[in-house]
Amino acid sequence: MKMLKLCLVFLLVALATGCATTGQSNRLDAFHNAAPRSILVVPPVNMSTDVQGTTSLLATLPYYLGEKGYYVFPVNTVKTLLEYEGYYEPAEIHAAPPEQLANLFKADAILYVTIHEWTSRYMLLSTTTEVDFEYRIVNADGAELWNDRERLTYTPDNNSSGNPLVDLISMAVTAAAERAAPNYLPLTRQANAAAFYGVNGVPPGPYSPTYEQYYKRINASQ
Repeated sequence: MKMLKLCLVFLLVALATGCATTGQSNRLDAFHNAAPRSILVVPPVNMSTDVQGTTSLLATLPYYLGEKGYYVFPVNTVKTLLEYEGYYEPAEIHAAPPEQLANLFKADAILYVTIHEWTSRYMLLSTTTEVDFEYRIVNADGAELWNDRERLTYTPDNNSSGNPLVDLISMAVTAAAERAAPNYLPLTRQANAAAFYGVNGVPPGPYSPTYEQYYKRINASQ
């Protein structure tokens, strides 16, 4: 059931992307010209106070880029090799020359992600979980190819029972449960899907079945 829902999300987003291709083609000219085949995903910079944000987001990114048709270097191997080279902190990695990072792995492009928000705001009767991610893909020489930013929030629904006292208790329990175990991963997956498959999404990679058709359409429109 989860896979079916995910496929439906991808289909709807892909249809929206197809409708918006003409309007977004100029924005993606640099990406089309570079036509990267492999993408190096480096550890995200976490501006929030939750230390789990970096690991959780990093673990979800390769799936979406792989589905788009790109070779993605294994994130655990990347982390180990970067540490061997003296890069232990994400901020240091993001500040390093892109050509140096790309050369370590012979990568065509690099994905940088910054976590601006990874929080769960608790009120007495409600809890709102929020994620805010900024994405950038740059070429091996540092030229920016694509960028996007996604902000998503989640507040648990509380269906009315018709009894005000019961509803208040239910709201308090639901809010406390969300505070104890925030709904980060579903929000993170939704943000990634919106970023890579949305209106401003990443073009299909060379291992995607739609790659040739996509670039034929782009070339025909130029």
